[in-house]
Amino acid sequence: MERRIAAFFGFLFSALFLCMLCVYSLTNGETLAETAQRQSVYRLTVSQTRGKIYDCQMLPFTGETNRWVAAVAPGVQTAADLGRALEREEVNSLLPLLQAGKPFSLSLPNNVSGSGILTFQVPDRYAGEQLAMHTIGYLDGSGHGASGLELAFDDFLSAQSGEISVTYQVDALNHVLAGEKAEVSDTSSLGNAGIVLTLDKRIQRIAEEAASSSLQTGAVVVAEIPSCKIRAMVSLPTFDRDNLSESLEDPASPLLNRCLSAFSVGSVFKLVSAAAALESGISPEYTYTCSGSTVVTGRAFRCYASEAHGEENMQKAIANSCNTYFINLMKQVNASQFLTMARRFGFGESLTLTPGLEADSGVLPEETSLQIPQALANFSFGQGDLTATPLQIAAMVNTIASGGEYVPPQLVEGTVDSSYQWISRESGEEPVRILSPYTAALLQNFMLASVQEGTSEKYAPAYGRAGAKTATAQTGRFDENGLEKVHSWFAGFYPYDSPQYVIVVFSEEGTGGGPTCGPVFQSIANALWEERLVTRNPENMGSM
Repeated sequence: MERRIAAFFGFLFSALFLCMLCVYSLTNGETLAETAQRQSVYRLTVSQTRGKIYDCQMLPFTGETNRWVAAVAPGVQTAADLGRALEREEVNSLLPLLQAGKPFSLSLPNNVSGSGILTFQVPDRYAGEQLAMHTIGYLDGSGHGASGLELAFDDFLSAQSGEISVTYQVDALNHVLAGEKAEVSDTSSLGNAGIVLTLDKRIQRIAEEAASSSLQTGAVVVAEIPSCKIRAMVSLPTFDRDNLSESLEDPASPLLNRCLSAFSVGSVFKLVSAAAALESGISPEYTYTCSGSTVVTGRAFRCYASEAHGEENMQKAIANSCNTYFINLMKQVNASQFLTMARRFGFGESLTLTPGLEADSGVLPEETSLQIPQALANFSFGQGDLTATPLQIAAMVNTIASGGEYVPPQLVEGTVDSSYQWISRESGEEPVRILSPYTAALLQNFMLASVQEGTSEKYAPAYGRAGAKTATAQTGRFDENGLEKVHSWFAGFYPYDSPQYVIVVFSEEGTGGGPTCGPVFQSIANALWEERLVTRNPENMGSM
């Protein structure tokens, strides 16, 4: 069968080719020899490369898979040889190009050898299952960056271009001259130059697998302690680069990078409240008896499910996520000092990860509004006029876990040339102490209590200990059944005894920080341990 197909295409093309030359000779009154004398060169560009995007281990996020591309110089046998790799219909669609006789490039499913066919392996820009899609971004129809780092570094990545080209000796009709050898030029290695990120593909994959198993719309950030270098950044849902119009119309907004977007915060903000109180000189043993609700200027504020927690100190209030404790605690703190502490943690300020890629600033209430008792009550447990990004929450946890020094999250390490030598390198910002080591240590203990005996208890890692805080934030938006949609958070660090990673999990919808986001935190922590991405010091070898 294969021989019959090859013979058919060989005969077909031979007839077409001879017919074309005869017609040309008759209508122009010149011989084939005269046509051949008017020869020139034709340069065919087979593939162009663009600078790559690498992880912190110099593993590529882009151009990591290859495909076959052919430079085709039409000849009598070419159609038959292509028929071995392509379906008959595909070969038929190429007949106009084959008849024209001008060299052309063609993507192939596999390697093909044959008359007038030169094949090359060239990099695909994106893999089938692309990691860090929102962070990397995508290209427009002209091959320039349209979003994410592709857009932010478009000038640099476009400048790191190489190509594969083939030069042919051709006649006046651009037909390749018989007996002339094609010359191949390959500068594609110039595209090995690129940008190096702080992301770690191993951790990015762990985070994506954990997130996709539990979250529909949300985000995950994993950062290294104390540098706050981002090792994974996940946004869900993902999108289809080949069908962006559908993503634009999708009500779930899959093109939105939720790691960089601000959302209602809820009880993870109680860590800032506790920090402000402790730095103001309030004892961690300050006690309050929770009855499940408290009234502030005529309005009742409740704990989750109106649960009465009884007498609590600061540690128990964090572990139990008690709203009424913090409402009364923050009456003891100057509102200006409270707001200043939030700003020191990075809330209310936009974060530039690199020029052209910014995270939202989020919202902080005005100081004047905190003179209103109900507004202060809301703010004390992370509600009201307050929104923040998952990156801001990661920076907050990193500050606590690193002993009280704030450093903004970092995404870009620098740029390298095609020989993988550094062109430029980001040094990162110097840490700024915003908490005393004593306050930071207390907050770490409070977060440990949340995992050991509080709202985070069910989601403790299988190996070692962790510190965490849950949150369920009201949004003021309701579903078709009249139930309020809530934002869920689970933010912590791991392992507790020798902190290495901040893990922040956010869900735009859910039933609460623990049940919705806790399993993702737990899965990531377990995988970091099992894949030996956590240093196994004696102090963190114990089980929860």
